[in-house]
Amino acid sequence: MTDGAAVSQTRTRVIVALAFGALTAAYAAARGLHEPHWATDFDQLWHAAKSLLAGNDPYSVVGPGKAFPWSWPLYYPLPAVIVAVPFTALPVLGARIAFSGVAAAVLGWAIGPRIRTHWPIVLSAAYIISASRTQWAPLLLAAAWIPLLGFVITAKPNVGLSTLAAQDRQGAIAALAGCAAMLLVSFAIEPGWLSSWRDAIRTAPHIQSAITALPAGPLLALAALKWRRPDARLLLALVVIPHTPSVYDLLVLFFACRTLRETLTLALLTQALYWGIVFFGSFNTFEAYAEGLGRAAVFVVYLPVLAAILLRPNQADDDLPTRDTTQPMTVIPRNWVDASLLALLLIFATMLVWLPLVTYR
Repeated sequence: MTDGAAVSQTRTRVIVALAFGALTAAYAAARGLHEPHWATDFDQLWHAAKSLLAGNDPYSVVGPGKAFPWSWPLYYPLPAVIVAVPFTALPVLGARIAFSGVAAAVLGWAIGPRIRTHWPIVLSAAYIISASRTQWAPLLLAAAWIPLLGFVITAKPNVGLSTLAAQDRQGAIAALAGCAAMLLVSFAIEPGWLSSWRDAIRTAPHIQSAITALPAGPLLALAALKWRRPDARLLLALVVIPHTPSVYDLLVLFFACRTLRETLTLALLTQALYWGIVFFGSFNTFEAYAEGLGRAAVFVVYLPVLAAILLRPNQADDDLPTRDTTQPMTVIPRNWVDASLLALLLIFATMLVWLPLVTYR
């Protein structure tokens, strides 16, 4: 890469990072101000980090009947609590906004050179719900492209390990080094945290593996046929490792996209999954909801991604799009198929952003 190209790429990364960060922080602020008493997933980490700074066991403050009355125990490992510590300098609402903005900016930096093909990520239900819930998914997707961010894998290993599976040897070494450093810090701060975390996750009946979701889940094992491909390894790891089924954790699958149309399609599929559950799902318990969502995700999202990967050669490729230097750089679709997909995606994304801001109090 020439010096001029490197400078241009850095400039693009900075612009995309700032745009992603500002857009996402604004949305997080709007949600928080509209629903100030609605707790996000990050709130439990904020309270746990406060407890850790006070010299107390962070796993003793989160859960039913505890200081932070959450429906479940703290399922996150201590590294996630440690990452949340700097955000305790802000009130919880400010911490949500700051974390969402930082995570989005980091993802924007990682996407930078891929912006022409990957920008519709921000319109996906996976991204919007991740921003709404102040989730880790943007950081984990960024770690798939930037191995030096591998330390965030330790914050949510049941999803983060899929991004480790996508690395080549050099990238895996860098990511594992970051994980090791983060774990060493965690044990130095709280030597007994591992047993507390294991006790917490032992009571999580809704954590499941997508590959076991009948009837179609076992088909996802076909990703192993393309084992030389980073995207195939990421998909295989994601469906094998048990985790709570969610729309936002599907964000890491955008690593498998190679063209604008693929990104538009996957973003639409996450929207279809979300709205399908909203309109057609009927669940009496969270466990039933998680099972239903997990089964639907296999058909609506996982299998289409698998099909795309199986059509590719069994070899690693460069996921950076090549640019036709005779054409101006643009992120606008140039054909009616992509334009139609984008129009449909904009409708669903607008509904998903707008409805919570006007319907809930």
